[in-house]
Amino acid sequence: MLSKFAEELRNARLKKGISLEQMAAKTRIDIKFLEAIDNGNFSFLPELYVKAFIKQYAKVVDLDEQETIDMYEEAKAGKLIEKDDTKSLLEKKIEIEKPVTETKSEETVKTFNDNDAKKINSTPPDKKKMFRLLTYVAGIVIVLLIIFVAFFNKSSTIVVEEKPYGKVLEETKDRYVVPEKKDEAPNTNIIPDSLILQIANVDSVDSAWVMVIYDDKSKEDFLLYPKRSKTVSAFDNFKLTLGNSGVISLILDGQKLKFEGLRGSVRHYMVSRDTIERLTSPPVLNTN
Repeated sequence: MLSKFAEELRNARLKKGISLEQMAAKTRIDIKFLEAIDNGNFSFLPELYVKAFIKQYAKVVDLDEQETIDMYEEAKAGKLIEKDDTKSLLEKKIEIEKPVTETKSEETVKTFNDNDAKKINSTPPDKKKMFRLLTYVAGIVIVLLIIFVAFFNKSSTIVVEEKPYGKVLEETKDRYVVPEKKDEAPNTNIIPDSLILQIANVDSVDSAWVMVIYDDKSKEDFLLYPKRSKTVSAFDNFKLTLGNSGVISLILDGQKLKFEGLRGSVRHYMVSRDTIERLTSPPVLNTN
């Protein structure tokens, strides 16, 4: 079923007139991963990365991100994807609005029909008021349609006139990442005597995915752009999952930690006050 899911994603992209090169430039996802998605291969990276890429893909082609992830989960479980369920939000919106548009258009035509004009003159005052109200509503619908068409054309122009993929890569030198976020400001609400950990991406090209569990109680995940860093704090320890661990540097309370990371590899660690320890399995929250 994953091949069917991949086909629906590809069809949504083609309907929008977006090439793989343009998709790579918009999402900053490496084109080889986009090709894997198009071919129904979703085992190229850990699940954390795959879902992030699918969300970015869906966003660009106007699919609902959460609904697309749900369809991915169903396809992975072997459930059949119905055709109607894979239509983009834009297609559904057009299908919903189309009957209303045709109805209003017919009312507009009838407004200027000679026979209808005779009927207006012979109708009671209340029906005349209703006719004028319907005419007013039809006029508003026409104006809204004109605005919608103008906006849609504008959006299409942006896609056509965007910079070539090669030029974008040359300017940004970033790959398979979501839109850039600046370094976060230092946390001013740090608990006294807490551990302060700076997680930095020291590479100039590749990005890295990071998940942090704080004191086994809460967690967050984020993407680090090249030459970007994030400072976090915990009372007792951090448990980390580092995607592309070879480009990560860890500085605990001002001291750089020594650990064996590997470029392109996902590794797991626990950092406490006195040591950094490599974990053999992904860390999870303590639900007790």
